[in-house]
Formats: sequence, structure tokens, C-alpha cells
Amino acid sequence: MTPDLHALLLDFDGLLADYDHRIHLRQLAEAAQCSSTQVDAALRMEGLELAHARGELDGTQLLDALNQRLDSRLQPCDWHAARTAATSVRRDSVALLTQLRPGVQVAVLTNNGLLTAPVIEQLLPGIPVLCSAALGMRKPDPAAYLAACAALHGDPARTLFVDHLFRNVQGARSAGLPADTAHHTQSLRRLLRRRRLL
Repeated sequence: MTPDLHALLLDFDGLLADYDHRIHLRQLAEAAQCSSTQVDAALRMEGLELAHARGELDGTQLLDALNQRLDSRLQPCDWHAARTAATSVRRDSVALLTQLRPGVQVAVLTNNGLLTAPVIEQLLPGIPVLCSAALGMRKPDPAAYLAACAALHGDPARTLFVDHLFRNVQGARSAGLPADTAHHTQSLRRLLRRRRLL
């Protein structure tokens, strides 16, 4: 018999929100007084963004590295403003979370760095945000899901994980979590009903 679920662990970008990386780059470029191409090269081609998401660079270290490469003076508020401008919360999907049956714990598990976590927390007030940088590992590494469950003091077998990417769902299943994909509000609603969480 499948155990009753007591927790719901959700992806952010692509499930609860839409994210446009081009807007993020453009906003950062305006703050840094350079081009989007220069910001993109520093973040992606030099691996700064990935290192930040892995927890190898904290927010201060990431911005220091960016400022050194761009000859700029970017501050955390610039990153937060750019990430907020690039993010559009899917209000209908988030509204589903207010309809969950009583006693179900909800949290977000995201492959984002520490600079982005406060933005997600502000966009989803009251929902704990577990980011890969804080956990020290990224989806789809099975250890990331186990670390998330440990942080929530939850049982992996009773924690449903939902992501829009199947590779991340596979990682969760390897860690012993029930997991499935959803791509929009309708598919998320169907999944939550099927799992008797609504």
C-alpha cells in the first residue's frame, strides 16, 4: 500500500513561475553599464552562475567576480531586481497550494544560488525555499532530494516531488521519492488530485 503523502516538494522555474534569462541579463547589463553579451559571457562561459548554483561561490563572491570582469559595481539589490523582473509567477498554479488538504507541508527545491533564494521567498511568501547552493548539491543528484527531505524533517517515501523536467523526476525517484512531471496548472491540478493531495 502506498503511504499517505505528508509533504510536497516543488520545482520553481518552469512549474510555479516562468523565467526569461534574457531579461535577467539585460537588467544586470543596465545596472553594470555594459552589454548583455558581456554579462552572459561572465556568468555562463566563465561558469560563475553554475559555481554559484553549486554553492562554490556565495552571493558576495559571485558579485565580486562579476564586478571584476565587468568593471562594475553590482550590488545584491541589482541581482534581486533583475531576477524579479525576469520572473513571472504562475498565480493559478500557486493558488492550488492553498487548496491542499490540511497537514501537507509544502516547499520549493530549486537549482538556484543564494542570491536568488530571497527573490523566490518574496514571490512565494510563507513557502520554504531550498536551493541547491545551500544544500551543496543539485537536481537530479539523488542526494539533493534526500538533503531536502532531511531539511524538512520529512520521510522521502511520503514526499511528492514535482518538476517540469523528467530528468529531475528520475533523480527524485532514484532517491525513493514519489515523483512526477507537470508543465502547467492543469497538469499540476490533475497530479495533486490523483495523489489525493487536493
